[in-house]
Amino acid sequence: MLEILKSLLIAFFAVAVLLPVVRYALRRLSPAGQVAPMPADEVKYMQKQELKLTIAYFFFATILSVFSAGVLAMISSIIHASQEHLHVLTPNFRALFAPGLLLGLTLAIVPLRLVQSALLGNEYELYKNYMLRVEGQNSNRIYNILLLVMLLVSAVIAWYAMQWHVAIDENKIEVSNLLQEQRTYTMQEIESIHYLGAEGEYLISFSDQTNLNTTYLKPVQLEMIALLAERSGHRVIR
Repeated sequence: MLEILKSLLIAFFAVAVLLPVVRYALRRLSPAGQVAPMPADEVKYMQKQELKLTIAYFFFATILSVFSAGVLAMISSIIHASQEHLHVLTPNFRALFAPGLLLGLTLAIVPLRLVQSALLGNEYELYKNYMLRVEGQNSNRIYNILLLVMLLVSAVIAWYAMQWHVAIDENKIEVSNLLQEQRTYTMQEIESIHYLGAEGEYLISFSDQTNLNTTYLKPVQLEMIALLAERSGHRVIR
């Protein structure tokens, strides 16, 4: 839980830092033209409305990030399901929270746009006028392009993240990494099995110095660990 909260805080801080940079770039790419400046009190009021929208965006981003990570974990389980192996371990919620977070930060723009007018009420038209003055006439088109690019990048990263899985048979272990590269180990190539202190969390070391941390995989059954210990000849180290 603390790991997820830390990731959310880092992501929100990054968004808060990058947003002024994006808006400055928009002002350079799409100037507002000959438009009279808004009074200082109206600008201050609109900045408060922007803060309201920012809080709503972070709320949607949090919900969608958690939802996306869960959906990605479920999809990963489905696409790697196989009756040919004794056990198939796929990335769990924790492993897929980073790509889920990126997807959530991107998708949060959609519900924010849908509820924007409801949140601002009578000030919505004034806010659109304010945005026109601040970010220029073509800012909405540029935001749409950025949204499509971020959706594409998020989808690609999520797809590659879901490729990691482990297939275990009676005499071998097949590990597929994010780039779909496969490594096959015999049970005798296992050098040690360490219990990490929580249910389902083990560190399995192989003879080529590769480590497999099952903390980020699901599901890890005791029967599977017993099979690895029996076939490799190593006891589980606690």
